[in-house]
Amino acid sequence: MSANQPPDREPRAPSALGSRSGSDVGTGAGTGVPSEAATGPVMLQRIVVAALVLLVVPLLTFAIAVVLGDETALAFALICVVHVLLLAYAGVVTVGQWRARTPPRPAEAVPPLAALLAALATLGLAQVLADAEGIRTSAVPRLRHGIPLPEDVPFVLSVLLAALAALVAIAALPLMMRRTRAVRALPGRIGEAAWKLGDTADDADSPRTPRPPVTSAKDPLPRRLLSPASRVLLVLGSVAALAGTLVFALAELPLPTAEALSYAIVLCPAPAMLWAVLSSLWRRDAELGILMAALYRTMAVPVLGAVVGLLPAFLAFLVPPVGYGFAEQYRAAVGDSGIVPEDSPLVMFFVLGALLSLLVGMLGGLALSIAVIMPLLTLFRPEQLVGENGLSTNRADRRRNVAAMRLMSLLVILIFVFAVLIADADAGEPRFTWAMVTLAVLVVLTAAIVRLQRKKGDRRPDSPSSEDDSR
Repeated sequence: MSANQPPDREPRAPSALGSRSGSDVGTGAGTGVPSEAATGPVMLQRIVVAALVLLVVPLLTFAIAVVLGDETALAFALICVVHVLLLAYAGVVTVGQWRARTPPRPAEAVPPLAALLAALATLGLAQVLADAEGIRTSAVPRLRHGIPLPEDVPFVLSVLLAALAALVAIAALPLMMRRTRAVRALPGRIGEAAWKLGDTADDADSPRTPRPPVTSAKDPLPRRLLSPASRVLLVLGSVAALAGTLVFALAELPLPTAEALSYAIVLCPAPAMLWAVLSSLWRRDAELGILMAALYRTMAVPVLGAVVGLLPAFLAFLVPPVGYGFAEQYRAAVGDSGIVPEDSPLVMFFVLGALLSLLVGMLGGLALSIAVIMPLLTLFRPEQLVGENGLSTNRADRRRNVAAMRLMSLLVILIFVFAVLIADADAGEPRFTWAMVTLAVLVVLTAAIVRLQRKKGDRRPDSPSSEDDSR
């Protein structure tokens, strides 16, 4: 250090007013006080308010439809008021996400998701009421011809307000995601990926250090399986299944709506299962890596999600008024076209529903692992797959193994394509011909992969010594 340079300053403790740097400033402009979204008590209050919105808005719409069923125009006018309040709440949530500057917490996704689910639920209830009154498909034509009924205008307005509230709530999610470190670093990663794809040789000779693992065998099983966002989605799915069961049991629904709702109830836990698998991309496991962790969560998360997601709905079904109403609605509106036959005990609805949810979670997770996670890894972090599959990582073999893993991802996808094409295909049909072409490509890819792969410990005359592995 030269004589003209000032000595290094000791780091100062943060003052009581907090830092005024741009990364610490939240929605309190110019004060330097961290954003309210980063404080625990305020976030807890927002989660409680979101849960109340998710429960109260559909129940209030349902109560208006039941109490004022004979006065349709007044009922839809009051439903419009409910939708205006929901739109205002969704707007407040979205504006808060737009003004926030700090990196988001997973819990911040609860308010916009709750507003979105509430908007969809109340929109569905309004459609059910309009269908019962016979105006769902005829209101807009009457408005176009200038001969509306008294209830047509408030019905159409309620639908538009609910749809607008859903869109505003959806807008909060990308606004929240844009503040994540991953999205902020996305331009640099895209440039790095383009450089990698354009210079394969340098990529093969310069592997990147794997990111530190997020989970391990020492973690509790729920934390290892479910990311924080997946836990939030599982809770929301459980609440949605409970609300759907109550609506199914206590409301008089037409056949298409009742049948669709019966399937929606059992599929509510599915988004949490799929997100848990997809989050394996950035939640590397210390023992399993990324791809094997995704497959492990594909098998384990649906079991947990099907039980936890449908348990509140099943307990509500055991309450005699709910169970009786559910049985009457199912036999009258769904019958043999539902999940269980009409004459079967309706307890089997939740048993078979849990199995259906389990099947959807496993198949969806497998599709994500094969069609999304594995191709992304082979494109952007191929050395991660090379190490996880026990292949050689020395400089001479790394390039061949990266090419083999990229061909492997294509091979696995084509296996499923071949299975779909060959099923019920007759010889001579174009479908059978395409299946045979796919099979030939599979054979060529398999031979290429076997020839390219180099496992650890393989010795060849032109291979470098083990000392090169550490260079």
